[in-house]
Amino acid sequence: MKALYPILSATCGVLVSVRALLLTAALALGLAAPAQAQAPATMDPIKPCYVSDGDLPSQRETIHVHAAGFTPNEALTLLIDGVEVSRGMSDAFGEVRAEIPAPFQGEGERLFTIGVLEDLNKEHLATQTSRVTNLGVTLRPKRARPSRRIRFVGRGFTNDAPVYGHYLFGGKVRRTVRFARRPTLPCGVFRAKRKQIPVKRPATGDWLLQVDQQRRYAALPASNAQRVIIKVTETFKKP
Repeated sequence: MKALYPILSATCGVLVSVRALLLTAALALGLAAPAQAQAPATMDPIKPCYVSDGDLPSQRETIHVHAAGFTPNEALTLLIDGVEVSRGMSDAFGEVRAEIPAPFQGEGERLFTIGVLEDLNKEHLATQTSRVTNLGVTLRPKRARPSRRIRFVGRGFTNDAPVYGHYLFGGKVRRTVRFARRPTLPCGVFRAKRKQIPVKRPATGDWLLQVDQQRRYAALPASNAQRVIIKVTETFKKP
């Protein structure tokens, strides 16, 4: 019991010591606290719609990817709809650039999501959503007189410009018509009713219809283009 008296007699000193300990503990806790959360990874906006004209990568439009906010010099995985399509590294600034073909789309259009994921930090994920459409032109009905008005439906003509049809026979342009003043964006859909072949008494044989977004025909147009073969045959009425 006697040992208590010296401590009690130095009450002020004890309080000062306790205050100092509390400050030290608070400082230690501050140093041990986790660093402020890193800003989320981001990806630059991509086009609202991409075009697929076949299952080969060269037949699909290229997606240009630029993402930032990753740990510098870390392994990254590029995903489309959650499936790995490529791997790479972030640069010294935590950025990455890549070029990949759009996903294959054989018919119609759909949404897809592209993402870049940091392998060792799953919270670092940057994504963007877009659409992919096939490039195609259909004629309905499939069999009709050349002079009959039929329905033309096309998609994948993504320029904000008119859609034209160039009719060729024997390697020469015989007629050019406009199918639409503007396609429906973003995936460039058009619908039109026109004569199947807008030429009087078209010759029998194979006609080539090239649909593109250029007023003048070019064998290699600068816009997306789709070619359709229309076979003209001679029919005879039964006596």
